Amino acid sequence: MNSNYSLIFLLFFFISCYSTDRESNEEKEAVHNQLSSNVEITLTEMGNIKALVTAELLEKNDDNLELQLTDNVVVDLYDSNYHHTSTIKSDYAFVSEKENKINAFGNVIVKADQGEELLTDSLLWNNKVDKIFTDSELIFISGDLDTLYGKGFQSNIDLTEWKINQPRGSVKDE
Repeated sequence: MNSNYSLIFLLFFFISCYSTDRESNEEKEAVHNQLSSNVEITLTEMGNIKALVTAELLEKNDDNLELQLTDNVVVDLYDSNYHHTSTIKSDYAFVSEKENKINAFGNVIVKADQGEELLTDSLLWNNKVDKIFTDSELIFISGDLDTLYGKGFQSNIDLTEWKINQPRGSVKDE
């Protein structure tokens, strides 16, 4: 009987060791290489400012060259003459250092300096073409305070040249 207990004990011991090793490897893969708080990131193109990104928390994984920003994410966008054009606010965002893009998610609000405003759940800013895009439902408030609804949107960063892909609602003609 004693040898059976020893065999069972050894079996459980090896299973426990295996499970612990596997779990610690999974934890290592999920851990970010860097964590920072109250961050400010400047994105440039040929030395010129394109965007200033702030957030309360930044998590970075060197393996995929992506930054995850959370808590009070604000992106200030600048035109080719270095003038501020608009601000993007969101719950969280991903910055791709490799592709020079920002994906914003959760309560996304884009406010142009000229008064236009876009409300949606997700948004992509592509620095290469200097445009913003969403495939989500949206509300767009024009500079004339007209409120438009739709699904899918693309625009330049100051929201002056925009297109709603699936508009809905009605416009009152005066």
